[in-house]
Amino acid sequence: MKFEIKEQKSNPLLKRDEVEVIVDHAGSSTPSRMEIMDAASKELKVNKDLVLVDKIFSIKGKGTSKVKFLVYKKKEDVPKEKLEGIEKRLEKVRKKAKAAATEEKPAEAGEEAKPEEKREAPKEEAKPPKTEEKPAEEKGE
Repeated sequence: MKFEIKEQKSNPLLKRDEVEVIVDHAGSSTPSRMEIMDAASKELKVNKDLVLVDKIFSIKGKGTSKVKFLVYKKKEDVPKEKLEGIEKRLEKVRKKAKAAATEEKPAEAGEEAKPEEKREAPKEEAKPPKTEEKPAEEKGE
């Protein structure tokens, strides 16, 4: 995953930086918010708790996405409603990850999966070959 910073604005009133980035993720699906937060914190060299992904726009037909995220100066500067919204989104992701992990465990534990029944294609009855009938010659007058 490659980051290309397109625009970076400082908003002193809200005590944050607003960053717009183009993320190149060719060959894979759109990265999750958690993946983007991790990569953005490494790229900008800030604490992961201070980075909030605001929006992710996937660009159709390409392996790129346009991402807008907010970088705060201090943990206290992050608005509570934004923090609560992000926590709800991350909780959904965590639940999905747990559900996927529990589905994979029985197969790993040695339980045999039911073999899939193979169905044979129905046999076609042999049809007699078609004979071409020649039209009767027309009598000319």
